[in-house]
Amino acid sequence: MRERKLPLPRLVAFLLNAPRSGLQSELDAFFDHALDTDASRPLTKSALCQARRQLQPAALRALLSHSADVFTAHTQAQPWHGRRVLAVDGTTLRVPKVPECASFFGGMHMATGGFRPLARASGLFDVARGAFVDARIGRYDEDERSLAREHLPQMGAGDLLLMDRGYPAREFFHALIRRGTDFCARISDASWSAVARFADGDLDDAVVDLGEAGAPLPLRLLRLDRPGGEPLILATTVLDRAVIRRDFEQLYRTRWCIEEGFKLIKARLQVENWSGLLPHTVEQDFYANLLRANCAAVIACEVRPEEACVDPERGLDRRGWRQRLNRSRVIKSLRHFLPRILLGIALDSVIERLLERLRAPGAIECTRPDRHAARRSGVRIADFHWAYKAA
Repeated sequence: MRERKLPLPRLVAFLLNAPRSGLQSELDAFFDHALDTDASRPLTKSALCQARRQLQPAALRALLSHSADVFTAHTQAQPWHGRRVLAVDGTTLRVPKVPECASFFGGMHMATGGFRPLARASGLFDVARGAFVDARIGRYDEDERSLAREHLPQMGAGDLLLMDRGYPAREFFHALIRRGTDFCARISDASWSAVARFADGDLDDAVVDLGEAGAPLPLRLLRLDRPGGEPLILATTVLDRAVIRRDFEQLYRTRWCIEEGFKLIKARLQVENWSGLLPHTVEQDFYANLLRANCAAVIACEVRPEEACVDPERGLDRRGWRQRLNRSRVIKSLRHFLPRILLGIALDSVIERLLERLRAPGAIECTRPDRHAARRSGVRIADFHWAYKAA
């Protein structure tokens, strides 16, 4: 029987190893360091491209959801009033400037007259564990709410979904309620007359019907004060008065975790530094990067399980400073080790070495809680050109 050099498990392990330089160099390093083979030229990049054509991106997306399910089942994370907290958000990704990507993903016409191919991505994030539960990459002209509907099968009773102001809609709210999923969403008074009346009133906490005739939608509206800004209004299905406004204020701040998750894959994992030019390789790289981020979250939870919580007050030292494991260091430590873990090569020794390294004091960072800084606008991550791969 023919023994293939790149069967499906090795192919997936290679993609999760974040190939960022030339494919042939990455293949040589993969077989030399990750698989520890002695072949001078174990595989050609042409063989890799042929193998990738057989791998459907949907399989990697399913693997992403499976990794989150296993992570949830085998770890304990502090819930928020008995609920698992999830956050949903979207982002824009730059895809290769080739006709195939422009046709598949769409894009936008720039002021300079050129066309920039872009893709729209949506992610569902487990706030306490710091892992992606589901994700979807689609066309640039798809709105975030439509992409978010595809995450519904991953939510159910016992979950609470955090949303920004672009997601509130009666149809989407009813879909969540039918699944038994609670939510907490920032809502604008410009599009909802009942919310506008609440904003003009004196109450800071009230139950208001945002539904239509024949379809009631009783939601709890809360007014939160922001320093130096307009009040922020939240809509939630959590009607229990034992959960006070202060609890919701701390809860909504944790929605920023998904922003940090996207920053992680875009700035640290360089997801836009695609290993191929065609749409199916872009989709493969997208889901592979999220899987790699989830693997780092699993290792981080094993090193410091006390960080798997929603409460921002936990994890403080005697000075009131927050101690957190450096997630970028966790991801970097997985380089060439992650394939060995996934393929079960010297698994015990590799895991022991990683955990020992990440439990060292130098892997822990201290940050002052309740820090505030002006949000920088116009920050642009460096572009990646296909013809100039890293050496």
